[in-house]
Amino acid sequence: MLPSHLVKVITAFLLLLTSLHLNADNRNNTIHLAAEDNWAPFADHDGKGLSHQLINGAFSRVNIDVESTVVSYARGLVMAKKGLVDGVFNLHKEQGTENQFVFGEEPLFSTQASFYHNNAHPIMIADKWAIPPGTRVGVIEGYEYGDELAQLTQLKLIQVANHHQLINLLLLSRIDMVIMYDQVAKQYLNQMGVEQVIGKSVHNHTGILYVAFSKENPQAIHYAAMLDQGLRELKKDGSYNRILASITSD
Repeated sequence: MLPSHLVKVITAFLLLLTSLHLNADNRNNTIHLAAEDNWAPFADHDGKGLSHQLINGAFSRVNIDVESTVVSYARGLVMAKKGLVDGVFNLHKEQGTENQFVFGEEPLFSTQASFYHNNAHPIMIADKWAIPPGTRVGVIEGYEYGDELAQLTQLKLIQVANHHQLINLLLLSRIDMVIMYDQVAKQYLNQMGVEQVIGKSVHNHTGILYVAFSKENPQAIHYAAMLDQGLRELKKDGSYNRILASITSD
């Protein structure tokens, strides 16, 4: 039989190993994501919205907790690129982003984006290719607006930090048009009481949005696969459609 003092030492050592193992498991079961602060109804400054519901719900199906840091979209991209977070909300998979991040197979959702103008100074055109040269178009810094936007070389793009600035510049006629995702435009135009002043012009693109995972994280492919699995589970039990309906029907 071992002396009592050795038994105590061994017991303490085993408890320490168990504690370290549990702490490692907890770390592995928590993912840290950057969530943008100005894209309601998908993600807002309070850390709420459709994207939060979908991401939290999907990861909960595979026993992963989500910690979200709410920042500007541009800041979230930088944090994910540097590996300061494991990933970032609501990234459009396109040529400019596919080489920078790891994406899963399942998108969060798709949504339409359009050009908007001030109804007092409408730009009457058939499609985006007919927008007049020199037209000043407001966009959000860091946002993706589809690969075709780079082909619209006649446009003068004006970058701003958030949707309130975008809409205010359009109201003041300091820009001629803006590009907004339609559900987002609906939210902010209503919030600012200018839904009758700012009108939709022509279609820009259909955005297919994903969680983009940091290439600096060795578990990025694993997290992407887990999110795919969780989203499929949400769709299988009907939760996915219920979440979408709760937002898009507002």
